[in-house]
Amino acid sequence: MKGSTINIGSFELILAMMLSGTIGYFVINSAQDFWNVVFFRCAIAAVVLGIYAYFSGVIRRGFFQPSVLIMIILGGITLVGNWVFLFASFNFIPFSIATVAYHMQPLFLVLAGTLIAKEKLSIGLVFWLLMAFVGLFLMTELNWNDMRQLWVEESTETSSVAFWGLLLALGAAILYTVTTMITKQVSKVPSTFVALVQVMVGIVMLLPFADFNNLPTQTSQWLDLLILGAVLTGFMYIIMYDSFQKLPTSLIALLSFIYPITALVVDHLAFATHICQLQILGVILILLAVSAVKFNWTISSYLMILKKRDSKEQSASNQTTKES
Repeated sequence: MKGSTINIGSFELILAMMLSGTIGYFVINSAQDFWNVVFFRCAIAAVVLGIYAYFSGVIRRGFFQPSVLIMIILGGITLVGNWVFLFASFNFIPFSIATVAYHMQPLFLVLAGTLIAKEKLSIGLVFWLLMAFVGLFLMTELNWNDMRQLWVEESTETSSVAFWGLLLALGAAILYTVTTMITKQVSKVPSTFVALVQVMVGIVMLLPFADFNNLPTQTSQWLDLLILGAVLTGFMYIIMYDSFQKLPTSLIALLSFIYPITALVVDHLAFATHICQLQILGVILILLAVSAVKFNWTISSYLMILKKRDSKEQSASNQTTKES
């Protein structure tokens, strides 16, 4: 039963991360200010989740206990704060640097799981996590010259701006980690109810910043916002929160790397961006690390596989030599 639960949770989180990777496309197409995007994302999701929760019967009096409700509301605050911090960081540092900083979240998740949930931190897990980080660095094509200019060669004022941008991206990663750990703590509450309360918190938080004087003027823009709210928030957070409640934090951490992979592919298909060989190598490293944690590979077994493969290649080579 436990293995089946983990498999279902893994499928849910992989699907959720793939959906997350498409968010940037719809945000850009909506041509809306960030505050409007996140506000309507919460508002539309609240309507969809509310209707679904009502007809599926997940709204129960027991879920309104103060201790449970406070935890869920706190998770909503950290969730919205995560969105705000991440998007704000793009105004201070290049997107690639912000992406790498934000995806420190898997490391934070593993540390949180070790310190709070008392999950075992093995050498193998650290190895696969580091491999995934290497893959992420290759995927984002970090420009080291740009980084040096930001932190060393430019003025103190520019370095200060870059520092704040980095703090915002890391802050977003920490808030995401807190949201994940809170969601795991309310595992007995249906994910639909958790997501519904949290997007309602988001509406309250974001309402003062929404610009109703500059609403979408085209049907396609409203459609983009509808997809963002109904599918990429409502549906996505149902399955993502459900997966959080089923999976160990170590697996959640590694599966989170599916998000940047999907974003890379979406950018290539939608905006004709070029994917180089190093980025493909980065994708391979991440998928290898995810598979290793999912299927409980150990470093020794991985090395044994490589050794067997080398032995087969050597045998084939020797056989070819003899025939010659």
